[in-house]
Amino acid sequence: MKLLRIVIPLLVLIGLFVFFGVMPRLRNKQELQKSAELEKNREPIVNAVPLKNASDTTGLVLPGQIQPYRQTPLYARTQGFLRRWYVDIGAQVKQGQLLATIDAPELDQDIARAKADQQLAQTNLDRLKSVQLPGAIAKQDVDTRESGVAVAKANLNRLVALKDLQQIRAPFSGVITSRTVENGTLVSPGAGQPLFTISELGTLRVFVDVPQTYFRYVKVGLPATVIVPELKNQTFRGKVVRTSGALRNETRTLLTEVVIPNPKQALPSGLYSQVKFDMIASKSPVLIPANALQITPQGPRVVVVDNDQRVRFVAITLGRDYGTTLEASSGLTGQEYVVTNPNDRLRDGQKVRLRKPVAEKTVARQ
Repeated sequence: MKLLRIVIPLLVLIGLFVFFGVMPRLRNKQELQKSAELEKNREPIVNAVPLKNASDTTGLVLPGQIQPYRQTPLYARTQGFLRRWYVDIGAQVKQGQLLATIDAPELDQDIARAKADQQLAQTNLDRLKSVQLPGAIAKQDVDTRESGVAVAKANLNRLVALKDLQQIRAPFSGVITSRTVENGTLVSPGAGQPLFTISELGTLRVFVDVPQTYFRYVKVGLPATVIVPELKNQTFRGKVVRTSGALRNETRTLLTEVVIPNPKQALPSGLYSQVKFDMIASKSPVLIPANALQITPQGPRVVVVDNDQRVRFVAITLGRDYGTTLEASSGLTGQEYVVTNPNDRLRDGQKVRLRKPVAEKTVARQ
């Protein structure tokens, strides 16, 4: 009886200990295991953004030199003294207009002598042909005299042509941009500085050296915008009319010519400008956020969310770095969603949830 009094309270204490001490711990452990299992199987939440394509290779802007569409130096074609010039710099001239005349007294004497030589040769020929006696004149003598007449006539024509070159005329309509002679200056054919320089300014040419990176985008007919900083960044629209077709070995650049209209001649030649090409490539590179890039031992990659909201690891080839964005030259089409700031717990093919529901994607174009 005394033993029962001791055992029963002890059993009660043990029961209370199990009920209030062990059972709650077991329940907490089960709940923690259940929570851990749920957390393990829970779909991770990620941020995904749509990609966009670069539509104009980042707006290529290059320095350019504005030059006249045509520019020709005019030299003397005969030796003499400049008698008079009729136009000065800045003058608008028409094609064929007289610009200057040259005095060549020696040439006038040479023409007079050539006329006398021709007349003498013709007289000798006529006198020879006037002989009526058959067989008195050899056929060879007649041919020789006729050849002498032809030579004298050709020499006279040459000197008359040189006389016409004493007049300097404009080869095309344009503006006189330089004059380097004064009245009385001794001039010689092709010697020294040109007498005048004439430029056609109704249309201007802009020469640009396109780097090797972009040469494949430059085609004849490609639109371009010419910007002149000194004119408050005024823009002029033009297009590519020709390229050199080969890169320069020294600079690895492609010489490109852009033509812009200048009907009022408000834009002078010789200005430095900036040329922006509207390059729309058929396979433009894809731009990705910089925080979407993962660098792995296998190379760069991004995490893409497909239509089933499962992630895929896509290897890419990097292009140019713009700081907050990067070019992916291969691996992506531009129609995907990429995960920004992806963590290391993501696995290929894993189902995920987007942090914010993404509306129907509109591909942004630069």
